[in-house]
Amino acid sequence: MTTVIVQSDSEKKTLLLMQLAEELGLSPEAQTFHDLTVNDMMTGIGRKATDEELITYLNKRMDAPL
Repeated sequence: MTTVIVQSDSEKKTLLLMQLAEELGLSPEAQTFHDLTVNDMMTGIGRKATDEELITYLNKRMDAPL
C-alpha cells in the first residue's frame, strides 16, 4: 500500500487527483487531514497491509530487475 498525502484548499483539484488515481487502477480514499506527528512518521499511517497484499508486494519486488 502506498500513501500519498495531498493538502489542498481546492476540492476540485482534490477530486481531479482522485479521478486520476481511479483511472490508474488505484483505490483512492479521502480522509480528514491532520498534521503528522513524529509518532505518525515512525509508525506509519493508514491500515496495515493484509498478508495477501504483503506477499504480492514482496513477490513483485523479487521479480523486479536490479
